[in-house]
Amino acid sequence: MQHYTVLIADASQQTALKRHSLTGFGNFALLAVLLSLLVTVVCAAPLQRVSYAQQQAVKEYELKAVYLYNFLQFVQWPDSKSVVSKDGTMVIGIVGESPFGTALEDLQSDIQKSGMKPVRIVHYGDYEADMDLTTCNLLFVSSSEKGNFRKIVAGLGNAPVLTVADSENFLLSGGMINLVRSGGKIRWSINRTAADRAGLRFSSQLLSIAVKIVEGR
Repeated sequence: MQHYTVLIADASQQTALKRHSLTGFGNFALLAVLLSLLVTVVCAAPLQRVSYAQQQAVKEYELKAVYLYNFLQFVQWPDSKSVVSKDGTMVIGIVGESPFGTALEDLQSDIQKSGMKPVRIVHYGDYEADMDLTTCNLLFVSSSEKGNFRKIVAGLGNAPVLTVADSENFLLSGGMINLVRSGGKIRWSINRTAADRAGLRFSSQLLSIAVKIVEGR
């Protein structure tokens, strides 16, 4: 099991957290990540026989996995698709080569054990034109599909699927959220127009922390 150690940078950030009536350490940790606090992902077992760069890449995608879960909590879906599954489980899909390793499945397990809102992970594999990618709430588009960004977005049409990537030009291709590095932290840029077309509404918290908001694309 992974542990998320939250380090609060200053008193103003502590005050911001107190405004929210979330209970339980799990919810506190997830909110703290969303508020762009410094989060250190600590693995129960140390990584062995991998380089420092490889270790950092693993930790980065463990953190990005948590961000994907956070996005599910801070985006409003149309009533027609507030959930995909009958039991209330929301679905995170990945198209292309997954950079997450086991991070998403590990997070899924931790969420289930903690009693938080459940999530299911779906790996679609490499993009194919006849894929139905509308069976998820959030679709992470791997950098391996850079050449297909526009096709993937066009194929979704106005379906209420939140599209996320961590690749340059994703928003210009019609994607909704792009994870970026800023000031040594992982932040995000937002294409609000693309989300509006799909009937999705970003929370004010998500918008206020975005490093860039794109309109009209």
